[in-house]
Amino acid sequence: MVENPQNNDSARTPAGKSAKKGRADVVNPALGTHELAVQVRAWIADTPARNDEAKVIACIQAYMQALYLHCDTRQIAEQDLLERASLAGVSNLARVHALFFLAHQLKHRGYRQNHRLLLSAALSVMISAGLYDLLAGPVPAMGRLCEEALEADIAPELVTRLIRQHRLMPESPFAPDWPWRVRVYTLGRFAVVCEGQQLSFNGKSPRKALELLQALIAHGGRDVHISLLMQSLWPEESNSNLQNLFDNTLHRLRRIVGLADVLHVQNAKLTLDSDQCWVDAWCFNRLTANIVAEPLAPTSSRKDLSDREARTAWRLYTGHFLQTEVDTAWALPHRERLRNRFHRLVRILGARMEEALRWEDAIEVYERGVEIDNLAEILYQHLMFCYQQLGEHAEALRVYRRCRELLSIVLNVAPSARTELLRQVSAVPPR
Repeated sequence: MVENPQNNDSARTPAGKSAKKGRADVVNPALGTHELAVQVRAWIADTPARNDEAKVIACIQAYMQALYLHCDTRQIAEQDLLERASLAGVSNLARVHALFFLAHQLKHRGYRQNHRLLLSAALSVMISAGLYDLLAGPVPAMGRLCEEALEADIAPELVTRLIRQHRLMPESPFAPDWPWRVRVYTLGRFAVVCEGQQLSFNGKSPRKALELLQALIAHGGRDVHISLLMQSLWPEESNSNLQNLFDNTLHRLRRIVGLADVLHVQNAKLTLDSDQCWVDAWCFNRLTANIVAEPLAPTSSRKDLSDREARTAWRLYTGHFLQTEVDTAWALPHRERLRNRFHRLVRILGARMEEALRWEDAIEVYERGVEIDNLAEILYQHLMFCYQQLGEHAEALRVYRRCRELLSIVLNVAPSARTELLRQVSAVPPR
């Protein structure tokens, strides 16, 4: 829990309390009165509470004291927190700002249990006081707090309203619970979800309009020159007719999506607004931006990278880019780039598991890899090696046969010398 905040020159932590500092739910922000005032002033600078700085600070100190008094039990009810920290003459506005400020402080320090308690308390006060549209802190911080609230299923309707009212953005590029106005799925399938509803068409689907969206994503999605999109979608049309075709198709796409401001045209360049639209391929790229840059060989530096992001990206890649659509020249380069990145991600994740001798986990990673790309011979090699380490040589030979048959049928080639060597090891396992 949180230690007594009144730690200025004349108020120190009470005797006998110092032993609590090492507990998991105890945090000492180590803020003197002046430093606390500076941080609070920055927090409420552009909000209606900017004239109530002293009251916000008083609320913060009261809430911290209430949490601190419960640090032995490590539990405190939300209502109990609000009652113990009640202050006469303090507005709900000041309380909300104080709770969000403290929630952000605890989140930054990694105290998740109390962080969520304060977050829930802040949203409860907003609901009870009717402060439904209040932005109770800096935009970036509120985006992070709203993302956490959605993940914990805390007041999701109010949080969604705040996000849309103030155009907040999440901290994570994935943010699966974030209320994106538009979601576009391109990995393994193609689907468009607008305001929570997947687009479906009873009659003839607007193929060209959807193809424009696909081409825009394939070319990066931002500041894509209209001439490039025209050439991609209508390679055989005369130049005199291209602009009219493009304008009509863009109009249909905007009508289909139902949100005209998601697609911007400026200086003859088209952009899909990433603040309102989530695309799985973009998310995969962002999640793997740093991960795929690391060397494949096991190194200690790999511990600094996020396993959570790597595993999220691994699950997100359910198939190749637009693989269910008709192959087009403009889609292939982007598909190949994403495919190569996925291969590297699988090999890095698998190498981590191998380094830790977690052979079953490594097998899961490589099996997923060959399920998505069954012609990646190097992944079969890793699978065979992992099964051999478990002593399951029959499984290793089964993997070899699958690899050999697919390479022969699809590519008309034989397995490489390295694959054959691994087969020989399994065919005559050591006694």
